[in-house]
Amino acid sequence: MNRLFKVFCILVLALMITPLTMQFGLAQETKAEPLNIAMILWRGETRVEEGFRAYFKERDIAVNLQIYDTERDLDRIPDILGSIRKNPPDLVYTWGTGITSAVAGKYNQIDPDKNITELPVVFVMVSSPWKTGIAAPSGQSRPNVTGATHIAPLAAQIQAIRAYRPMTKLGVVYNSAEDNSISNIADLTALGAEMGFDVLTAPLGQNNTAPSADDIAPAVSDLAKRGADILYIGPDNFIGTHRDALTDAGFANGLAAFTATELEVRDGHAMLGLVSRYELVGRLAANKVEDILIKGVSPANIPVETLERFSYLIRLSSARKLALYPPLSLLDYAEIIE
Repeated sequence: MNRLFKVFCILVLALMITPLTMQFGLAQETKAEPLNIAMILWRGETRVEEGFRAYFKERDIAVNLQIYDTERDLDRIPDILGSIRKNPPDLVYTWGTGITSAVAGKYNQIDPDKNITELPVVFVMVSSPWKTGIAAPSGQSRPNVTGATHIAPLAAQIQAIRAYRPMTKLGVVYNSAEDNSISNIADLTALGAEMGFDVLTAPLGQNNTAPSADDIAPAVSDLAKRGADILYIGPDNFIGTHRDALTDAGFANGLAAFTATELEVRDGHAMLGLVSRYELVGRLAANKVEDILIKGVSPANIPVETLERFSYLIRLSSARKLALYPPLSLLDYAEIIE
């Protein structure tokens, strides 16, 4: 009897455990499918994408990234979108104002034949998403678009310049064909009236002509003659590509360069900048992707935003060339780059 009772108990226990074991085993074997993300880039992968990748790696979230490099040619966008539509990803990641505008369209000028409307889009490195029409005006949203911008408030940028040296005339060489540059010039001019400085402009590529790197040095020389105190490098893809031509012309004319983007100081020769770290911009965008694809939040409910903190960078080698050494007070919080 005892033996039969023991066998009975074992059988009952087995029946109780087996469903749980099977269920547990199924849970162990079922893994989340990788997130499929198409990345449309301006000039290949940057530190922004390093931060984007790192975010998912640290959280053990599997991602498949399909890289589309425009190689600085927006005319490639239609073919890229054709490829994406043939094999749709879960989400499209776009880099920069030009690409994002071409991919997602402006909030009030969307063409379903030319723009992505059926997939979520997360952008990075769009300097002025509201002024360029990529983001909807305050109080409105776009059903499939959100992103991370990277530019510090303009007033803070001007204060950063003046913390280094006096400034009443800001010299700007820019590509007149880039929406973000035109918007930035308008904002700087309006701010100049409030903060007491003049914006001296040197637009390139006017009258339907393409901007040329050969025009940068004469433009800088002209700004120096007009009394510019410092050169300003804004969110301009053309100037970013030819940043060395600009800073070299600045050295030749005794002008330092301030930048609103990290690359021109860290990898170039701009003397100072108030910037968002590229890796952190990538992480901010990755957080938005996680919200959309894993947590199920609609892009319309995810705000377009920038980082809360910025880095003050100083390139000491450029300061030496111009004999413009930073005030000691800045050394308490600035990052010095040799």
